[in-house]
Amino acid sequence: MTDFTITVKLDLKKDSINYRRAFNTNTHATKRKEQVATISTIDLTKLQGMQEQEAYPFLREYLENFWKEHKNEAQEKIKEMQKELNQHKDSIFKKMEILTKHPVYRNDFTIFLTSLNRWPYNYKLGYTWSYIDRIWILKAFIHELLHFQTIHYYKEYIISKIHDEKKFEDLKEALTFLLNYEFEDIIEQPDVWYPQHKELSEKLEKYRVHSDKDFDKLIDYWCDIVTKE
Repeated sequence: MTDFTITVKLDLKKDSINYRRAFNTNTHATKRKEQVATISTIDLTKLQGMQEQEAYPFLREYLENFWKEHKNEAQEKIKEMQKELNQHKDSIFKKMEILTKHPVYRNDFTIFLTSLNRWPYNYKLGYTWSYIDRIWILKAFIHELLHFQTIHYYKEYIISKIHDEKKFEDLKEALTFLLNYEFEDIIEQPDVWYPQHKELSEKLEKYRVHSDKDFDKLIDYWCDIVTKE
């Protein structure tokens, strides 16, 4: 069996990236910029248009103060997350390989603790971010891992059939309803889709329940829907 690792850590530079992306990246969730703008100790609107390497010098004092204030909380959170992920990681990766019909695309992942209630990821590097107050640790990681597998093994194929990047992103998000079936014995609570993906998730779920559980066929079913629209 592959020796998978999931490392939880705090990195202030990575935390600053989360803030910067909140102002410069489209997101499926709503009101991210409004959330950031409510932090009154620093004018975070200046992050708009800022380059990634400029974000940490701009946010350094603010982040240092935040994590100094939450030092004990952060240490406990990292310890808690690491313990839970280590306990379940072998089952998580085994189930993911069965679901997607492919080996997990890399064997090392990193979760960065963040002070911003937003959870981006870097698929190529196997990075995810986790808000310090987030409760559902396992569900969050598995949700992103399914995204990573879908991107790595299926994105090129899907785009070749539908020729639409945005619709691929919609599918990627809608597919997470599968966690409620394949990982129901691991995740802490059901995975809930974003409102804009509700209709698509329900179509896919209906197909899975009544027609076929095969991941490849589920992908092809959705591609057929799109090409006939």
